[in-house]
This record gives sequence, structure tokens and C-alpha cells, in this order.
Amino acid sequence: MPPDTGGGRVRIAFLTGRSDRTRCALSPQQAAFLDALRGPGRDLLARNFPYTAVHAGHAAVPLPLAALRNAGDYLGARRPAFARRHGAAVAAALDGGGAVVVLAGSCGLELLANLRLPAGLAARLHVFAYGPVARRAPDVARLLCVRGRGDWISRLGWRGPALPVGGGHLDYLRRPEVLALCADFVAATPCAST
Repeated sequence: MPPDTGGGRVRIAFLTGRSDRTRCALSPQQAAFLDALRGPGRDLLARNFPYTAVHAGHAAVPLPLAALRNAGDYLGARRPAFARRHGAAVAAALDGGGAVVVLAGSCGLELLANLRLPAGLAARLHVFAYGPVARRAPDVARLLCVRGRGDWISRLGWRGPALPVGGGHLDYLRRPEVLALCADFVAATPCAST
């Protein structure tokens, strides 16, 4: 993996819906994917949205319940209370002074678009969206979307451009081609001086 070429740092963080409302720990699959992006000048945020939680650790959630909760996040993000409730915590977690790569899975792109983050932070966000489900793209520095050829959820829920990859909605973090695309995206992220 090529080292970053700038003098600053890049923070890398997941932003997805909340399968478990009381935790923000990464799943083992997310943690492994994030660890594969480790490199010089990179700060890995080992938590997920909303980056604050009542309980530590990861707990598996049955798929139907996780889907229901993620749909709730998708719909709830449209209300002004969503940005008031989560915007400051998300801004504090993501803002390290340099560039930020957000790994937005599924409805994470919709959540990000509705957080109303400060303009200075949004201008430093580089978003790698996998299986996006969102009504619109957030106003960020750079956005790359990938969609599995078998991902009917993203096909119905995202009308923007997306690079085709193999797999379905739950396969992205297991796909070597997705990791390679993400690693290239991170490597091409310009570092801001800190």
C-alpha cells in the first residue's frame, strides 16, 4: 500500500446505520477492513456512527432487526432533530484537522447528507460509499460510490453514479476488489497539513 504523499494526516472512519442503538463498536468485518487500510499518516477511528455509545464492544444483531433499525435511521435522518442530536458528536469524532475518508455503507450516505456538518469539515471529507442508499449526495470534497451487481437494495435506493463490483448488499467488506478500490481511494486522498 503506498504511503500518503502529503505532510498531513488522513483520518479514516466508518459511517453506517445503527444495527445496535446502544453500541458503536465496529463489527469484526469492519475492523478487519479498516485494519487493511492502515498505513503511515493514517488515523483509524475504531468506532462507528454516532461515535458515542452506552455499551462497549460489538454484539451481533439478527439481520431482520438490523435492517429495521437501519431503515429507521434512514427515515429519521430526514428530520431536523437528527442533525441536532448527532451533528456535534460526529463532527468531533471526524475532525482531526486533516483530510477525512468516510467509509459510508448503505444508508450511511443518507445519514452523512443530513448531519449538517460544518462547511470546513465537509470540505475535507472524501467519501467512499459502498452499496449506497441515499436520496442525494452530501456536499463533500470527493465521492466515489461502488455498487454490487447483485445489490438490488442500492439499485433501488441510489440514483447517482456507481462503479459496478461483484456481490450483493452484504458482501462489500468481503470483496477484495472493494478493498483494492478503497485502498486506491485512500491513497489518492490529498493530505491537509495539521
